[in-house]
Amino acid sequence: MQEPSTKRELSPVRNIRMTVEYDGTSYVGWQYQTNGVSVQEVVEKALMRILGSFVRVTGSGRTDSGVHSRGQVMNFHTTSAIPARGIWRGMLAHLPADIMITAAADVPPDFDARHSACLRWYRFFLLNRDVTPSFGRQYVTHVRGRLDDQRMLAAMEMLSGNHDFSAFRGVACTAVRTRLDLEPIEMSRLPDGILMLDYRGRSFLQNMVRILTGCIVACGAGRMSADELHNMLETGVRSPRATTLAPNGLYLWRVFYGDEPDCPVEAALRHNR
Repeated sequence: MQEPSTKRELSPVRNIRMTVEYDGTSYVGWQYQTNGVSVQEVVEKALMRILGSFVRVTGSGRTDSGVHSRGQVMNFHTTSAIPARGIWRGMLAHLPADIMITAAADVPPDFDARHSACLRWYRFFLLNRDVTPSFGRQYVTHVRGRLDDQRMLAAMEMLSGNHDFSAFRGVACTAVRTRLDLEPIEMSRLPDGILMLDYRGRSFLQNMVRILTGCIVACGAGRMSADELHNMLETGVRSPRATTLAPNGLYLWRVFYGDEPDCPVEAALRHNR
């Protein structure tokens, strides 16, 4: 007769993926910083309340202070037996109103929110009018003056594609790889002076979208020439007229992993090489 085991069996390690939506106004960004509260810190504290122990979460990418997210993706490993949906629902009771979990599921062990991503989508909302907005200003970036659509479209076409984006990153950026692929930048004019710009690529440098948009706006306003923008791409030297726009109109809109029904397959394949 087999003796009963006296050893406590270990629970299997699970990998859980969640989608996080947040208003970044009150936070120093997604990732831990020494100068304030990050979204990651708040999310991990809520998780600890549910799981009873600390777990480190991995985000699909960092967002700057003041940048929002509709589709940040994170994953974490746990031995808890609580269903993913139960963890999700439990966390909602411990999160502030400006951070929400919108989806949760168990995923394969090798899924990594950062490294498994094949396409990231940022969306930037600009309010193009002379008068400063009286409300909602934390969700749009205000741009004064007339902007020429044709000059902006020409700048967007020049910036799209495979380039060394060294001149389009923040001074604190430590990324080693600066040659990146950027899908064709798209611009839409919405009612009430709103301009919407869409950026898609596998990876982005720190402040890159804010600097790219600042250059596009500068070209549209006639403050920067096409030659000057081309020189930034060729030399990696940032022009003094290249501004970093305020973050409040920028959103991490969505992250694709190649298994979504509406994933732009051709773009994902290009960036997943």
